[in-house]
Amino acid sequence: MSHYLIFTDLDGTLLNHHDYSFTQALPALKKIRRLNIPLIINSSKTYAEIKEIRKQLHNNWAFAVENGAVVFSQTHSLSGNDSDMKQTILGRAQADLLEIVHALREKHSFSFTGFSDYSVAELMKETGLTKAQSVRAKQRLASEPLKWQDSEKQLILFKQELEMQDLQLIQGGRFLHVMGQNDKSKAMAWLLNKFNQQSKQTIALGDSQNDLSMLEQADVAAIIRKQDDSYLQLNKNPDQVVYSQHPAPLGWQEVMDQLFIKLNLGEDK
Repeated sequence: MSHYLIFTDLDGTLLNHHDYSFTQALPALKKIRRLNIPLIINSSKTYAEIKEIRKQLHNNWAFAVENGAVVFSQTHSLSGNDSDMKQTILGRAQADLLEIVHALREKHSFSFTGFSDYSVAELMKETGLTKAQSVRAKQRLASEPLKWQDSEKQLILFKQELEMQDLQLIQGGRFLHVMGQNDKSKAMAWLLNKFNQQSKQTIALGDSQNDLSMLEQADVAAIIRKQDDSYLQLNKNPDQVVYSQHPAPLGWQEVMDQLFIKLNLGEDK
């Protein structure tokens, strides 16, 4: 196996922000498979969503869902069939989390719409997802994405109330995410520790605030340009960071091309 492990976000990083395509990143994805470099998805998406994407990517490595709230892996191997994957919740279970969020909304008259509030049709309209994709997006285990529709003052109060309940609010690519005291870096560390991979060099790719902890923890970070042409600000040694010139998925291909050379990750055959 490779001396490197790659951790990647999906939306806005590997997947196009609008149509969720990864076609322009196929050359790099194929090369990674050929070199047998573990490609570990670490996304805000749900298990049901990522399960389908993993099939399309021919990916059989462990993965993390809902911003690191839940990790799926085999007992003794970093790779394997989905049927053998076991889930480990690192965050707060969904039922408990929703009970708190809905109680706070009623108490303070907060105005927001969570994924649990949307019908499938409403979520399709809000996100551009298909019906099947929207059904999968609603199947959550330990997080609640929401669209904030209230004032900044109320948002500050909401965050404070969540913190008192040992929850947090994280900005994703499109939505705010309510979740436990977990993040993508904790899921990353959990996998490295469980499978004794601490000696490996880690590469992380992301574009949004919810990727920040993962990017900071990685040995090498790749930041994908956003649709509005801005970049996530990262406090890291410039020698450890690469940037794409284009948004996803072409940006993913670009930074991997840079890293293949920079890290001498193997020659095309």
